[in-house]
Amino acid sequence: MTTIVTRPLEDGYDFYISDRWGKEYHFKIISFEVPSGMLSLAVEVAEETESYYPRRIEILSDYDADIELAELQLKGKVKEEINQKSLKMGEDCSLDLEEKSLTGVILADHEEDWSEPLFAVDGRKISYRKFCEMISLYCTFKFRFEIIDPSE
Repeated sequence: MTTIVTRPLEDGYDFYISDRWGKEYHFKIISFEVPSGMLSLAVEVAEETESYYPRRIEILSDYDADIELAELQLKGKVKEEINQKSLKMGEDCSLDLEEKSLTGVILADHEEDWSEPLFAVDGRKISYRKFCEMISLYCTFKFRFEIIDPSE
C-alpha cells in the first residue's frame, strides 16, 4: 500500500489575511485527494509555543469539486475563524469567555503516556485546569457540548 505524504507548510501556497482588528495572519493552502474526496487545508504559518497553537482549517469536497471554488470557500472559513474571539483578557490577566461560548480544538499533550487534554481557543493553548477555572463561573448554568468534524 502506498502512503501519500502531504506537507502543507512546504507544498502549499501563501495566503495572507488580516482580521477585523488589523492583525495579519499567514497561512499555507493546499488541496489534495483523500479517500473520501478532496481536502482543502489552510495551515497557519506560526511557531507553536507553550501558549500558542497555529490554526488548521479544512474543507472536505467531492472528488470532482472545482479546486478554485473549494479554496475560495476555505478562505472564507479562515476569515470567519480569525474574526471570531471566544476569549477575552480579564483585568487580572486571566482569560475569560467572551460570550459564554467557546470554539476551538481539543489537543493531546504528548509529554506523558496518558494526560489531560489541552484546548486551543483563538490560537491560545488552554490547560484542562484553566478550562475548568473558566467555566466554574457558570455553575448551575446549562451547557451544550458538541464535537464537530474538523472539515465542517
